Amino acid sequence: MTLKGWRAAGAAFVAGALAALAMPPLQWLPLAVLGIVAFVWLWDTAPGPRSALLRGWAWGTGHFAVGSYWIVEAFFVPPADYAPLGPPIVVGLAALLGFFPAMAAGAAKWAASRWPSTGGRYCRLLLLAIAWTIAEWLRGHVFTGYPWNPLAHVWAFATPLLQGAALFGIYGLGLLTFMILAAPAAGWRASVLALVVAGAAGFAGQAAMAPVDTAGEGPLVRIVQPNTPQAEKWRPENRAAQVARLVEMSRRDGFDRLAAVIWPETAPPFIVEPGSPALDVMAKAVPPGGYLLTGAARGTRNREDGVWNSLLVIDGEGGIVATYDKVHLVPLGEYIPFHKQLAPVSGFIGRGSFEVGESRVTLDLPRLPSFSPIICYEVIFPAAVTGPGARPRWLLNVTNDAWFGLSSGPYQHLASARLRAVEEGLPMLRAANTGVSAVIDAYGRVLAALDMQQDGVIDHRIPAARPPTPYGRWGDGTLVLLLTAALGLLLASSRLHPVKK
Repeated sequence: MTLKGWRAAGAAFVAGALAALAMPPLQWLPLAVLGIVAFVWLWDTAPGPRSALLRGWAWGTGHFAVGSYWIVEAFFVPPADYAPLGPPIVVGLAALLGFFPAMAAGAAKWAASRWPSTGGRYCRLLLLAIAWTIAEWLRGHVFTGYPWNPLAHVWAFATPLLQGAALFGIYGLGLLTFMILAAPAAGWRASVLALVVAGAAGFAGQAAMAPVDTAGEGPLVRIVQPNTPQAEKWRPENRAAQVARLVEMSRRDGFDRLAAVIWPETAPPFIVEPGSPALDVMAKAVPPGGYLLTGAARGTRNREDGVWNSLLVIDGEGGIVATYDKVHLVPLGEYIPFHKQLAPVSGFIGRGSFEVGESRVTLDLPRLPSFSPIICYEVIFPAAVTGPGARPRWLLNVTNDAWFGLSSGPYQHLASARLRAVEEGLPMLRAANTGVSAVIDAYGRVLAALDMQQDGVIDHRIPAARPPTPYGRWGDGTLVLLLTAALGLLLASSRLHPVKK
């Protein structure tokens, strides 16, 4: 609290880095308390908005550097042509993302200086929590958004504590999380109250969850996790063997009882086109009267149309009966703006750039409850995982996390999938190439899973959906209500307990 200048910024950087260790898979919650309390103290003792902004930026840079280090792994996948770019890109991303906590700290400090009645420690804490939540929402939406590791993910180890997301979404739960974690900065009374609130939220969440349905009434499906290393995936000499292995895993004991087989993102290591002979081979993985649901690079007979990162529904005749093309592509990773226009100028620009899908969809097929597909990265975006129209009965997330090895990235990705299930009140089935594949019920509980770098299948019935949740109905409208209530409480508290001159 007495640090100034670069020492304060350095302490903020370390505090943010430590707080990131409270995210999956480590879940060291005490470090989240330490990191957030340090953030509050450093903000509180900053001499002005500019200093507060700098300290918030240092905190955020440390936090996102540790929380997103796993991106470096992708640069070292053989042939690793661009490996030297990995570390500076992650550092640059962390520095960019650090501006969101910086904006929260700077804006809250400015508001506190212009609004003297917020001088009480409880009012200051609530003011900072409101600013934090708005900044976190902006991080999820500005420049296509990057809502990775929102603060409320610190509760991923305790499913009952995630249930608040069904009411207010991950950002609303983040506001409450900030208040709980920061409470020690306001004294022992606030700390006791925070423990009581967290305990009550846990009991309420547990009471809201229905018992686990072990039998299940939904159709039986099979999730295939082939565990194909990314370095080997796209080698032409491996293609036939990889597809044969996917088919063999799909047809293991119990195949005749399945309604669908699910393969992960871009499971076939080639572009799938209508009428391709490969479809006849893939059709062998279709159970009788059922479907193969597979991620794939989808093309047309006219290659100039482009290629899409897609979910294909294939029937027993090898026909593509339904498709979904990924809408929210990873900037520069999957999509290069104006790549078609720039390709004639520089040959390498056009490579590896998918076309953007038209819209999210809900697919309704015979023998399967209706579902909305979500491809990889799309699952991190709240209120953006279902198609228009009637509510689906379940969510399907196909992904290829093989790029990131045994890093924390795939576990954090799984946490996002669980939160979307809670928010929407819908079960989620997740097929990942190298893991973690999982069956998640409508309360975010993992009913079955295959861990990282394991090969195998999961046979499970599709869990039941919950009635529509408040967040599933109104999206971020419930967050607006929560923020309005918090602002009202701040106004009332500042009037009841004005600062004495």
